[in-house]
Amino acid sequence: MTRKTRQYSPQLITGSTRAVLGEGPVWDDRCQTLYWVDIERGELHHCQADGSEEHSVQIGQRIGCVALRRNGPGFIAGLERSIALLTLNPLAIVLLATVDVDFPRNRCNDGKCDTEGRFWVGTCDTGWTTPTGRFFRYGPGGALPLPIGPFICTNGPAFSPDGRMIYCVDSYGKVVYQCGIERSGEMSGQSVFRTFDEPGWGNPDGLTCDAEGCVWIAHWGGSRVSRFSPAGELLAIIHMPVARPTSCTFGGSDMRRLFITTASVGLDGSSNSNGLAGAVFAVDLDVAGLPAARYDG
Repeated sequence: MTRKTRQYSPQLITGSTRAVLGEGPVWDDRCQTLYWVDIERGELHHCQADGSEEHSVQIGQRIGCVALRRNGPGFIAGLERSIALLTLNPLAIVLLATVDVDFPRNRCNDGKCDTEGRFWVGTCDTGWTTPTGRFFRYGPGGALPLPIGPFICTNGPAFSPDGRMIYCVDSYGKVVYQCGIERSGEMSGQSVFRTFDEPGWGNPDGLTCDAEGCVWIAHWGGSRVSRFSPAGELLAIIHMPVARPTSCTFGGSDMRRLFITTASVGLDGSSNSNGLAGAVFAVDLDVAGLPAARYDG
């Protein structure tokens, strides 16, 4: 018997912020704060779970993503063309590695940490034409390029609750891949998790996993965020009031609030008539997520 697809509508939580390219939301369970980036403006934003105490910091270059740290202050970040440690108040950037030196149009895009404390980040071609984007894993051995891609635009990754499965997105190819991971970081058994060639789905963008192992995917151009079982069955849809949701993450005091970033880039007045593109939204769910994994450094 096919299960009925759950339907949800989100609520707006940010007041003044309308990002050009909002991305990379991450919830800090230690200080109960949501962080996200505006890639094109080079800004790191943060607020409380209800959207209050909203602030931003100018980084001085494009910033694709941030991930939390286990032992130090601040973040590990995917910046314009580098992986770096980033701290605030005062702003300080410590270079760890340079990526894609052979592809001058590439920049860092989405990224997260795995359960072993390694940072995974993807790159993309800023001309949106050439498949030169790939994934890197940063750990004790430095920035290691991985055998996924190349794609025009990488997105994700997301990790299963046990950390043994990774989901990676080829946004322009409209494919989400899955791949097993050993504790060592070695990957095996890459396969297609889900394709989105049907009209109306848009392009898969950022994604996250919940505590049941299901995958939540933001659909750029599809005005939705969808939930799929580990077997790829559609379980739920969040109907967005904007065209370009970009990513999502769980947070809140009970980890049951799904935060959703969006973009306004490329939208004219007629396609952004409600003025909400680029805002952050949230949905309270009956399933929880897991605290964000942290970089071991």
